[in-house]
This record gives sequence, structure tokens and C-alpha cells, in this order.
Amino acid sequence: MKKLLIFVFALVATSASAQYYVSVSGGAQMGSAGVLMGTELNVGKTQATNEYGSFGEGLNAQLRAGYFWNKTFGVELGLGYLHGADQIRDSYKTTSGVVTEVVDATAYARAYGLTAALVYNFNDNIYGKFGAAVKVGGKTVAELTRTTTTPVGPIVTTGEQEFKGRLPLGFIGAMGYKYKLTDKLNLFAELEYLGINVTRDKAEFTALTIAYPAAGPVPAGTWTLGSAPLAHPVFGTLYAPTTIEYVDTLPVNNTDPSKALSEVAPYSSFGLNIGITYTFGK
Repeated sequence: MKKLLIFVFALVATSASAQYYVSVSGGAQMGSAGVLMGTELNVGKTQATNEYGSFGEGLNAQLRAGYFWNKTFGVELGLGYLHGADQIRDSYKTTSGVVTEVVDATAYARAYGLTAALVYNFNDNIYGKFGAAVKVGGKTVAELTRTTTTPVGPIVTTGEQEFKGRLPLGFIGAMGYKYKLTDKLNLFAELEYLGINVTRDKAEFTALTIAYPAAGPVPAGTWTLGSAPLAHPVFGTLYAPTTIEYVDTLPVNNTDPSKALSEVAPYSSFGLNIGITYTFGK
């Protein structure tokens, strides 16, 4: 009987301090992976520099809901949106005989993610949390320009390509400070780490044009995505696969341009989030 009374008392005390809350926040993320994204040429196209970064860099917004079953421990679910910053994907210059090619490409991410975390209040102001994160939607977009200088004139290729990824699972952790504004409202700021990578699944060109000069009997013109392959007497066949599928295994002599080995895109980041929490009750 005594044990039952103690259990009931503990349950009542816990319920009395339980609370639900929601929060909204915004913040800025800085890439943490330091993965080689590509190379960048200087203005004179004479020197290349490695560029490191992460597609997790950019601005984010989050909507969260949580529950504390006592003053110390709680759980939290969140929905976030990342508006990624531009990343140098590739920039290079190659020369073969009398032909020179210069490529400039940048890429950025737009992503939606879900988080689930345990929250621990160290005191009335400082808290920490850790849990899991998963990307549930979004894309990485690459924009490119390639200029090939030939004896008969330049070939200029411009395009936009969207990359989709497999469902990834990552880690999220944060330390924060909250300041009480009213009995229901708290202002908070937190430092957050997100560790997550996305394995490429497929890529699709959404725009592609190839402007070519006149050569022999063929006048100058422009090939666009969706047109039939153009057999050019000087430049060969002008075309590109609309969709590229990324796979984990390919023959070493693969000649199918619609297949490529999969690669990993980094989304890890450090960030600062600032927001407001509304508590429903105690």
C-alpha cells in the first residue's frame, strides 16, 4: 500500500509539472564537413584553387513541438527548411591542341527535414538536446556554363540540373539558452550541430542549350533539351541524357551516359538559431 501511494504521488507530481510547447525559429548555418566541392579559377583563368564546403550552409527556419513530463526531461519533434547558399561545384580550364574549354558551375540546396530529440534542462535557462535527423524532401540544383573555343568559333553550353537523393539518417545536437519573457513565452538562442550526408539517387536536366558556330555547310544554331540528337560534321553528336541514374555498381567499360556511380553530398553544418517558445500549460 505504501509503495502504491508513493507511485501515485510521483505520478501526480510529474503530471502537475508536465507541459506542452511549440516554437518557431530562424538561423544561419555554416558548413562543417569541409568536403572538397570543386575548384575555382581566378579572373585570368590561370590559377585553380580548391573549394571546400557543405550543402548544409545557408539559412533555415524551424517549427517544433515538444513535451516535458517534468522540469528536467522532455522530447521534441521538429520540421525544418534549409535555403542553401551557393557552392562552387566546379570551375576549370582545359586545353587540347587548338581547343580550349572553360567550365563554371555552382550548386545550392533546398531541403526539408524532420528531427526527433531528447531535451534536458540543466537549469531554468540552459538546456541541451540530441537526437536524429532525416531529410524528407528537397533537391540540389547545379547551374553550369561551358565555353569551348574552337578554330571555327565558340560552343557555349548552359544548363540546370536537379539532383535527388536517397533517404538519409543523421545526428543533431544543440546547446541553448532561454530567457523568460512571460509565463508562457520564452526567447531562446541555441548553437546546433547537424551531421548528415545524402547519397545521390538520380539527376535530371531541367534546362540545357548548346549554341554552336557555323561550320562548313551547317549554319550556326542552338540545340535545346528535348530535341533530337544533332549530328554535327565538326563537333560530333550534340545531345545529353535527360535523366541520370546513380547506382552503386557499374561495368568498368560502361558506355551508357544515363548511368553513373553514386556519390555522397555533404549536408553537415554548425548553426545559430534564435526563436520564441510558447508553453501551453503546467
